[in-house]
Amino acid sequence: MQISKARWVNPSILKWARERLNLIPEQVEAEAQKFRRHCYAPVSAQELAEWEEGLSEPELEHLETLSEIYWCPVGYFFMDRTPKEPLPLSFRGLAQEKAKSLSPTTHRILRRFYELAQWTVDLIESLNIPWEVKVRPGEYTPDLALLDRIVQEKKTYFGWTKELRSRFEGNQEEAFRWWRKAIEGEGIFCFEMKLEPYEVRGASLWINSRYPFILVNRQDVEAASGRIFTLLHECAHLITVREGIVCDFRGLQMGQSPEPFGNRFAARMLLSPEELRERLREVGQDKPRESWSDQILDEIRRPFMVSRDVVAIMLQEMGLAPRDFYEKKREQWERRKPWGRGGKRPTKKELKLREMGYSLTNLLVQYSEHPSLPWLDVSYVLDMKVEKIADFIQWARRSKL
Repeated sequence: MQISKARWVNPSILKWARERLNLIPEQVEAEAQKFRRHCYAPVSAQELAEWEEGLSEPELEHLETLSEIYWCPVGYFFMDRTPKEPLPLSFRGLAQEKAKSLSPTTHRILRRFYELAQWTVDLIESLNIPWEVKVRPGEYTPDLALLDRIVQEKKTYFGWTKELRSRFEGNQEEAFRWWRKAIEGEGIFCFEMKLEPYEVRGASLWINSRYPFILVNRQDVEAASGRIFTLLHECAHLITVREGIVCDFRGLQMGQSPEPFGNRFAARMLLSPEELRERLREVGQDKPRESWSDQILDEIRRPFMVSRDVVAIMLQEMGLAPRDFYEKKREQWERRKPWGRGGKRPTKKELKLREMGYSLTNLLVQYSEHPSLPWLDVSYVLDMKVEKIADFIQWARRSKL
């Protein structure tokens, strides 16, 4: 009589963990190859298929590799049933077939965004850090009739003027840093990660109706000018929603998207209708048109350091372009490669600062010597060795962020 061997992993959980990120076995194999440089065990597509069917079982080193790829704890693979994850991703308004086709990168980064945000909240509360937030969830109604008043209030509050804009002299990266610091100064944590621009441009999140977070795509199709637009767009979501996460997915169904208010808010914050009308007269383009080429949009926007989004949205709003003009342009732009690949390559420390933002980095600098700072947790969440964290904190302290 043959005695069956008890399984030590759950095949159905292995399959669930892969499918929730829309990964196919061949993609898992390719991802595992990338992790080999970090001494993780390789995983082949055939091995994975056998494990998921229960025909064979992986070793612990293989589970560690899958844990990294699937963005989940190794312990998940030993559970009796599918775990309920706390990730409050909102797919509202997103067509069902679109939700199922989101790329693994999109799934991973949105989970990374939520994980980093939740860890930040846990850090603040466990160390009793006093954290002042100057914005409130739902403090404004996303009513387009109120847009002019809201924009004027925020422009005055932040101090963004034509004179200030001219000081940057076309340096869009400096302008982006100015806006990011201004918004983080409101108690909003801003993270910057690489997203698939044809799927998601950014996201915003309230945790416990107390802590606000923004995610900006590091690889925007329009580089820094596009990131400024996204930053302000997500800020609009934070002040008009009360709880949860808003992801700016491509392909939202009409009538179910918070986009119109966010788009117009961001555009109006950066460029007034009066400035645009004057510029249109200067370049002889002040008449309605069915089509506006990218070349014309670039000529119009040049003095303002704004993205094409801003000009396209406002031309449509002012009745100078068709009602669906911006949507069609956006689809066209997102099929292209991102701009701004040239220039000096940022260091690893600079990339980590961009990802974490000034607020979270400053918290780590200020509380680096706190006896209760969980260094192992910091290492895991920031994906950085413990000794590298200390080096990063010293660099950030010297940089006087």
